[in-house]
Amino acid sequence: MHLLRGIVVHGFGLACALAMASLPARAGSVRVSGDTITFDGRIDRTSAAQFLQLLQDPQVTRLVITSRGGLVDPALDMAEAIHERQLDVEVPADCLSSCANYIFPAARRKRLGWPGAVAWHGNMTHVLYLQQTGQAAWSDERMADARRLARREAAFFQRIGVDGFICWFGKIAPYDAEAFYYLSPSDMEKFGVRDVTLETAQAPEPGPEGLRQVAVEGDARGIPRPFVRLDD
Repeated sequence: MHLLRGIVVHGFGLACALAMASLPARAGSVRVSGDTITFDGRIDRTSAAQFLQLLQDPQVTRLVITSRGGLVDPALDMAEAIHERQLDVEVPADCLSSCANYIFPAARRKRLGWPGAVAWHGNMTHVLYLQQTGQAAWSDERMADARRLARREAAFFQRIGVDGFICWFGKIAPYDAEAFYYLSPSDMEKFGVRDVTLETAQAPEPGPEGLRQVAVEGDARGIPRPFVRLDD
């Protein structure tokens, strides 16, 4: 059975035009040891609250995360705290969807276990784009929440100095990635995601279905960028 295609929005599942097999949802496990918080599984209100509680320890300087995403609001709560504390983030296996959109770019220094460890498939601005271009038709109630979240993520990206287009440019022409896409560290830097190091070129199994690399030629500002209204 296919899940709604895309990222999860607070209070409902909202599609993000993603033709992909459903990803397993693993309950979040959060623990601290020394200076490191280890987060494994789904990002939701419970796991995010556990993370924020552990982050009160002043010794914590690093987050090791394996997550295929989750709810937008809790992920942004975590990301804002990560940026404020200037934590380093390590991704040994995978950091997808809301994890890639918000958690990863919020970090000071970032370490990838393999090239496709962090991968994107759209964000809330992408959801608005799909609705505004007639590629999707969701209820007014759902779109009101989507607009709220899109405004929140836009403010977050502005605050951390990252171009939020990184989350969805690969889903549209000329790239048209059908599922998840990933970038080289040098291409991430074109969107403001800096200080990324790669541990190994070897991919673990199994990786996300349909994962592909997108290469950016020249400056990211040269990529065709649709106008998206964040308000009504």
